[in-house]
Amino acid sequence: MRPFLSRLPLPLPLLLLLPLLLATPSCRPAEPETVPIPTEICIKTTHHNYPLAGSTVYLKYFTDTFPGYDKGPSYYDASFKTGTDARGCIRSVPEGRHWLVAFGYDSLHFPHEAFGSLPVEISLTWKPVLDTTLYPGH
Repeated sequence: MRPFLSRLPLPLPLLLLLPLLLATPSCRPAEPETVPIPTEICIKTTHHNYPLAGSTVYLKYFTDTFPGYDKGPSYYDASFKTGTDARGCIRSVPEGRHWLVAFGYDSLHFPHEAFGSLPVEISLTWKPVLDTTLYPGH
């Protein structure tokens, strides 16, 4: 009868390394789902020369056509809210032509609903960061 180790299909050093080789891929960190790009859009919303805090700004990517004010939030590709200083930013915006559509509430002036839009273009080579003011009206 042959000894147990001589009946193994692999040589002993390889057999001892096998668990280590199998465990190595599981120790790697997960790959990112998206690669962040160094682009950013920052908006300040102003209505009647007053900051319009808490506005919601929607982005529709890759369009030259104004999307209108009657679309629901699911129509847009991204959104963000302006803070108490009426400023808000969104990072990793893809290169291309996009539309910003903003909706806000002005408690000082009637009608209280304010909305506005702005076409923008983002380019990694000449305009990776856009910092501007959007003036919603009635």
